[in-house]
Amino acid sequence: FLMIMRNINVFVSRFSYNLNQQNFVERRPDRGSKNLNTINIQSIAASLRQHGLGILNTTVNYTYQFLAQKFHVFSQFLFDEYIRGHLSKERRWFRKHKAEHGNMYPYDRAFKFCKEIRKLGVADNGRTFLDQFRILITEIGNALGYVRMVRSAGMHFCSEAVRFLPDLDEIIDFEPHAGAGKPAGGE
Repeated sequence: FLMIMRNINVFVSRFSYNLNQQNFVERRPDRGSKNLNTINIQSIAASLRQHGLGILNTTVNYTYQFLAQKFHVFSQFLFDEYIRGHLSKERRWFRKHKAEHGNMYPYDRAFKFCKEIRKLGVADNGRTFLDQFRILITEIGNALGYVRMVRSAGMHFCSEAVRFLPDLDEIIDFEPHAGAGKPAGGE
């Protein structure tokens, strides 16, 4: 849990969030590894049991700072003149023709748009700018999923801890068993 928080950028790039099962599954294990790592609510709740609830605020703050950086990159991509121009053109076209296509964006237009974006070039790692944008959106989603899972783990931890609280309807009255407050056998 602490290692995830400290290396949130590595975590969101190596793990995939499963919204239905509320867990993260490792996408790319280390070389030679024969297992996939998974992280679920119970494992985070166990970490909260060990480190305490004070770590929740720190975790959310770290993730918030990470998300602020990612959203800055996100907005830079959208404000690029070439991207913005193409998106505006497609938006105008869709508003004009959405009734003809049943409020669905046609696949052939999307394919053409991807080809246009590909003309911007390819990064050093062989990915197009649109591929990098998809990865960015995935990382943002994983970070939001992590915060959601930490919240759920905190609630799970608290609900498990409630069983140690006494039932108010069955509180034992100790006064008859304690006597008048004098030590036993003494006068």
